[in-house]
Order: sequence, then structure tokens, then C-alpha cells
Amino acid sequence: MDKENINILVFGHKTSKTRHLKIRRKTFKVVLYLFGFALLSTTFFFCDYIQVKKKVFELNRLRQETQTQKSQLHFFSSKIEDLERQLSKLKDFDKKIRIIANLERGQESTPFMGMGGPSPSDIREKMRVEKDDKGLIQQMKMDIERLQSEATSRGESLSELEKLLETKKEILTHTPSIWPVLGWVTSGFGFRTNPFTGLAQMHEGIDISNRVGTMVAAPADGIISDMGSDLAHGRILVISHGFGTTSRFSHLNKVFVKVGQKVKRGDKVAEVGMTGKSTGPHLHYEVRLNGIPANPMRYILN
Repeated sequence: MDKENINILVFGHKTSKTRHLKIRRKTFKVVLYLFGFALLSTTFFFCDYIQVKKKVFELNRLRQETQTQKSQLHFFSSKIEDLERQLSKLKDFDKKIRIIANLERGQESTPFMGMGGPSPSDIREKMRVEKDDKGLIQQMKMDIERLQSEATSRGESLSELEKLLETKKEILTHTPSIWPVLGWVTSGFGFRTNPFTGLAQMHEGIDISNRVGTMVAAPADGIISDMGSDLAHGRILVISHGFGTTSRFSHLNKVFVKVGQKVKRGDKVAEVGMTGKSTGPHLHYEVRLNGIPANPMRYILN
């Protein structure tokens, strides 16, 4: 028996001759080892390739999810800013209503938006520079908690106002709370330099400029209590709203009502003019409480 070689007989068809192959044992072992190593290497690299493909797929999926989450974070951050603006307007409206209802609060212990720290827009800018989602998420949590607290406070305040306004509905109906005419406020309430004398003088109303003939509306329900004219104020109209409140209109061009006539809020009562001492067409508008001039701007809601 040949121990150095391996004999291999290859049988063909009936007509073919039988082939006899002789391979050295050492050569066969080397080929066998190489084949096994190649098979193992191929299997290893194939498995590694599959793992790499899975990791790449997972990485792409995570990147896509991260991008989606970042877009959602920016979206919610913008929504938070919108809510802040709406709550700020709501607070201003709440304040005006309280002035009209004579229910002004003292200094609030936790003023709106007074907690400090960066705004959502600041955080978004930081995100563009640092790409740090954790900071945005943390800020959003703080913003949401702050908005929830403020919304609760505003809700309680408005509920209180709702109950009060139900009992003061008649008073509010007779409180001057709309612009008597649209235009440009050229002179506010308070001390000013008189345009004719150059001296400091108390201006007991506001001046609203507009074209001659612009319609003037009653700022609240009431009764026409006085009409007339003088050299300084020109044509004058006074509406008594009850509860010690009156409104006064000066420099009128025309008046469409008469003394004793009842008017509703929004009724057209006169036209803007420039009668009396006037540097141009405008309406001088006053509100008086028990005969004392008050700033009309504190009561205008629209």
C-alpha cells in the first residue's frame, strides 16, 4: 500500500478508460487546509459584511429619526413662542378689563415671562451652532411648565372676571371702551406744550387726527347731555353714560344728534372737523369720571 500518495480512480463511461490519479498526501493536506481556511475566511467576511450592512441600515434609520425629532422639536418650539405671544395679549386684555371693572390687582408676585433664561429662539440659534438637542428639550420643558402655570393663572383670573362682569354688565355697557374715530393720536393725555401759547398745560384728553367729515361714534351707551361751541373747542358734544362717566368731543364739523337723545355704543353722532382753535382736522376726545379727567386710552379695548 502506497502511504506517500493518495490514489484516486476516476471511472468514466463504459467506452472510456478508467483514469488513475496519484496525489501526494502532503500536497492533499495543504490543499485541504487552504480550502478550509478559504471557506472559513469567506464565511467570516460574509457574516461581517451582513453585520456591517445591518449597522449601516440602523445608523441611517437613527439619523432619519434624529432629523425628524429635531424638526418636531423646532416645530413645537415655534408653537411655544406663539402661545407665549397669545398669553401675553391675553394678559393685556385681562388688565384692561380689570381697569374698566375697577378690579385692578396689585403688583403681581410672578410677572408674566419674568423668569429669565434664553427664549426658544435663542435655544434654536444655539442648536444651529452646537447641534445640542438636550438643551432645547430642557428649555422646552421649562417653557411648557411656565406656560401651564401662566395659563392656569389667566384662567382663574378670567373666571373671576366673568363672574364680576355678569354683575357689572350694565356698567360696562355704559363705559367708553371703543375708539370714537380711527386715526392718528397726535397728542396724548397729560401735560404738554400748548401749540398756541408755548406754555406747559394739562391736556385733558387725546387728539385723534383724520380727515374732515370722518364719522365719530359713541364709545358707549348713553344720553346726549350737552351740545354747544366756544372759541377754543369749536363745536362740542357731551354724552352722559351714567355711573358718573361722561365723554366729550370737540372741534366737530357736524353733529347728528340732539340733547336728550339716547345712543348706543357705535352709533354715529358727529363728524371730525377743525372748528375752534385747531392746527388741523382732528377730534379732541375726553373721558371724565365724576367730573375728573381720566386718560381715555386706559379704557379703549379695540
